[in-house]
Amino acid sequence: MSAEPKPLFTVVIPLYNRQAYIAKAIKSVIRQTYKGWKILIINDASTDRSASIASAFTSDEAISLINLNANVGISKVLNVALNHVTTPYMVQLDSDDWLEPRALEILAKTCGKYPEAALIYGNSKLWLESKGKLRLKKKIKHRQYSKMKFLITFDFMLTPRCYKTSALRAAGGWDVNDPYDGRVMEDRRMCMKLIDRYPHRWVNQNLYNALKHGRQLTNAANIKKRNVLRKRLVLTYLKKWGNKHQPVFGHTSSGYLIVKKLKKRKTR
Repeated sequence: MSAEPKPLFTVVIPLYNRQAYIAKAIKSVIRQTYKGWKILIINDASTDRSASIASAFTSDEAISLINLNANVGISKVLNVALNHVTTPYMVQLDSDDWLEPRALEILAKTCGKYPEAALIYGNSKLWLESKGKLRLKKKIKHRQYSKMKFLITFDFMLTPRCYKTSALRAAGGWDVNDPYDGRVMEDRRMCMKLIDRYPHRWVNQNLYNALKHGRQLTNAANIKKRNVLRKRLVLTYLKKWGNKHQPVFGHTSSGYLIVKKLKKRKTR
């Protein structure tokens, strides 16, 4: 009987009031064809039964749960997780999403083939929940982005996000020095930080399932916060890269800020 592989991944599940979904997220890791994993659940002071449901899985020594005493937001949660990760790679799994059964197997092969990559991601499926039933909304296919293309493309976020742990630490973890304490758009900002500094790889296979449901927060105030950070992100990196382009901003029909085009600045 062959020994199980030494853990390559820690699947980090940030958890806040997702009692209806957390068990499915955890089970999607347990059922992976690749067994070299740990699960680290960070409960951000949930007020429902999320923590007790998650706790039932911790009899498995590969699964651990950390309960925070106060709600600190997603970036601080991920920084707590990063302090506890001991594996070479960290995979973020939202507590209302789930992995495809071969996701970690495929990611492990990609990590072996591209050990220099600080970020590996694939394609995903977007599901809608209505009256307890799931409907496939669309398949999301990403690409191998250049730095500039990723900066100006505001589409569905990269999933799954498989991070090299050492790169996360070298980059200083997730930023919390913004007006919203790191509670908004942490995923895009971290991906941009890594894509700017390191090689990254896209896997052209469906690895992840993302769920949209009525318990998620999308309102005008939240969109406004995202727009503030999106504009800041674009201007910061364009300046860092020599300030050669002027962004022309616009908005989607839903009110989200986008970059309509880049205009080359005139040189004197």
